[in-house]
Amino acid sequence: MFPTTTTARPTSTDLTPDLIERVHEAADSESLIRIRPYPETDGIAAGPRFLRGFHTAPAGSLHRGDAPVYAAEIWFTDGKLQFYLRAPDPQDAIALVNAHYPNSDTQQVTGTGFPDVSREQSVAGCHLELRQDATYPIKHLDSRPPLDDDPYRTILSRLIGGDDETTVLQTVFMPVAQTWTRRGLLGRVGGGDVTHIAKARRQGTVEGYLHPQVFQSKRDTQAADDIVAQLGRPAFATTIRVVTIAPNASTAEHRLSRVADAVTALDHEHTNQGFIPRYASASHLPAVLEATAMRALTPNSWFKRALWGRMNALTLRELAGLVHLPNEAVENPTVDWSQTAAGVGVPADVPAFSTPTSAAGGVRSDDQTRADDHGSKRESTDNRAFKQSVPSRNSGADEIGQGDDDGV
Repeated sequence: MFPTTTTARPTSTDLTPDLIERVHEAADSESLIRIRPYPETDGIAAGPRFLRGFHTAPAGSLHRGDAPVYAAEIWFTDGKLQFYLRAPDPQDAIALVNAHYPNSDTQQVTGTGFPDVSREQSVAGCHLELRQDATYPIKHLDSRPPLDDDPYRTILSRLIGGDDETTVLQTVFMPVAQTWTRRGLLGRVGGGDVTHIAKARRQGTVEGYLHPQVFQSKRDTQAADDIVAQLGRPAFATTIRVVTIAPNASTAEHRLSRVADAVTALDHEHTNQGFIPRYASASHLPAVLEATAMRALTPNSWFKRALWGRMNALTLRELAGLVHLPNEAVENPTVDWSQTAAGVGVPADVPAFSTPTSAAGGVRSDDQTRADDHGSKRESTDNRAFKQSVPSRNSGADEIGQGDDDGV
């Protein structure tokens, strides 16, 4: 019998000196970009444009090639919500932040690849995985119905705990080719690709036994529109992890369940798509924690990709719900904000000339223009650093218990 790697409910384990050392060793080679978001930006609306700059050298259906792997993280530690980004080319990533989230502060940091933790604390963790096949979209800015609020408003509030708690929400993502919508051999043969699923949804549902009738609803039509809109959209293979650390087991487990519940803000009521938590068992938590420190992408075997396509693939618009920088609309003072605009010598929240207008009010850049200018320069991303960002250890495969090849 193989030991189970998941449980129906959150579980936890103690942080031992050996486990802490393993985590620090795994994170030692990780250079991160710490970002302090500026409150007066486009927030989630800039997310798809921001992520488009990362969609270079996409991986094919069966081979990864030189596809880069990125990680976006939100930490609650030391009483603050902090934003981090890991990229093979840090300068290129910083340029994207500056283009789409002007006046946000960026700083490269080394030696801080994981929050400070201490022995005798408890840790809990989970993966967030799609409830259905990736052809069914989650709710996003352009879905029907669309997101009516930034999901960070809920998610960030759930990440916050006591001063002695630490929470990490990590999204690891890798660009994939547009062929991801074909859904493998079985998808094409069995009508499981995007086109066939949308067509079947438009035909309505059959109700009744003695006198069956076909009913077509607005709900089915809107779901079909969102499904077929996936065609041709740039997408990323993703791994989403949540790790909570607290002085005791019950607190760590409670915080984990609250964060996992918060992502229901992205549930699409027409496609029934959303994220479900896959809680790590106590014996499996050390591997999950180590993979988190390594920013490892969950492996899918070549065989499974050939049959069913890539799991947990999200389009730019879908991923933007989880990977963007917040603005003042989230109304969260715990965020480690950048309060000074570029070229302005006073904090952005200090009135100028006795008026209620922010000192930075007149210096915001035209985000769309800067995005367009930057986009033409982004196609030559240097991916040579990718080999350094992919861990050679087997933690990624051990973490999931299902990979048997190159891992992605």
